Amino acid sequence: MARWALVVEENEGAGQYMTWSPRVLTEVEGTREEAVAALKQLVPGYTPRHPMSSRQRTLYRDGDSYLLVSQGQRRTFHTVFKVWEVLWDSNRPEIQGHRLSEEGEPAN
Repeated sequence: MARWALVVEENEGAGQYMTWSPRVLTEVEGTREEAVAALKQLVPGYTPRHPMSSRQRTLYRDGDSYLLVSQGQRRTFHTVFKVWEVLWDSNRPEIQGHRLSEEGEPAN
């Protein structure tokens, strides 16, 4: 059975140390459709790290991806949500062997 990562990409840190970073919010085992449905439930209640206080938030969807635009006091930030299939994880070799061998590639 496939494993899917529900991923958010957003600004981390502050000032000159702010970076754009991905983070796995959770994983779903099942079909892609089940993972997309889980993401659809998760996105509306998500509070991005920036801005600290939003004057306006607007949510957009493009297929299975979401874009949250948050207007702060001095700056506008965006947050992206996507579903990614987990194919390989160096800390979880059971995923690596299972998923890669299903695609006809070596499991090493």
